[in-house]
Amino acid sequence: MEKKLGLNDLPKLTPRIKQTNKYDYGNILIIGGSVGYFGAPALSALAAYRTGSGLVTVLVQKKDYPFYQNQNPEVMVRPYENLHDLNEVLLKKDAVLFGPGLRGDDSLNEDVLWLLLQKNIPLVIDASGLTTLKRLLDEDRRFDQVIITPHLGEAKRLLDTEEPQKEIDRLTQKGMTVVLKGADVWIADPKNLFVADRGNPGMATAGSGDVLAGIIVSYLGQKKLPIEAAQIGVYIHQSAGGLAKDEVGEDSLMASDIIRYIPKAIQELKEK
Repeated sequence: MEKKLGLNDLPKLTPRIKQTNKYDYGNILIIGGSVGYFGAPALSALAAYRTGSGLVTVLVQKKDYPFYQNQNPEVMVRPYENLHDLNEVLLKKDAVLFGPGLRGDDSLNEDVLWLLLQKNIPLVIDASGLTTLKRLLDEDRRFDQVIITPHLGEAKRLLDTEEPQKEIDRLTQKGMTVVLKGADVWIADPKNLFVADRGNPGMATAGSGDVLAGIIVSYLGQKKLPIEAAQIGVYIHQSAGGLAKDEVGEDSLMASDIIRYIPKAIQELKEK
C-alpha cells in the first residue's frame, strides 16, 4: 500500500560546517546533451548547484562539444570520445546523472551506461538514458545504487505495459529506486512506496523533469541514500513549483522558474 509523502518521511537537512570545501558537498557529473538538446543538461546542472552541490560538470560527446553554449560559468563542460576519456572524468565523482538530452540511438551510450553500472557509482538515469537502460534490464544484475526518473510514457516503454504503476516492483526487485513522474509522483524502492501529490499543472512543461533529475543527483552526491535523495528531491521540486506558480501562474510557469525557487523551498523545509 502506498503512503502519502510527508515531512516526517524526509531525511534531515543538516547545516553546513565552516571548515569545509566544495568537494565536501558533492562532485557531480552529468552525461548528456546533443545538438538541439543542450538545454536539458544545462537545467540539470543549474538545479544541482542550487540544491547545494559543490562542483558540477557536464560531459558531452566530442562531436557535439563545439556546439554547446554554456550559459552558466559555474558549470564545467568537458568533451569525451570513448570510455578511456570517461574513466578519467569519473575520478572523484560522487554521483552521476545519465541521460538528459542524449541521442537515444547512439551506440556509445550503452557502453557508457555499462561502465557506470560496473563501477557501482551512485547514478540517476533519466530521459534517453532510459532507452539505453531497457536493453540492459534483462541481464542478471542488480541496480542498488540506481535511481530512475521516467515519466509515464517512458515507464510504459521500459516495462512494455500500459499500467506501469501496477508493475513498479518489476524494477524495484532489481534493487533500483523508481521516481515515476506524473500529476502525482510515485517513489518506490524494494521496501517503500510513496505518492507525492503537491505538484501543479504548470509544472507540466519542458525541462521540469531535467530540473528534478538535477535536484535528485545533487542529494545523491551529498551522500543521501537513493530513497532519501528521491524523497527530498521530489518534495523540494514540488515545493519550488508551487512557489513559482504563485508568482507567475500555471500558464506561464517554465522550468527555469522552478530553479529560481529551489533556495526558498529548501529554506522553508529547514524551518518546518
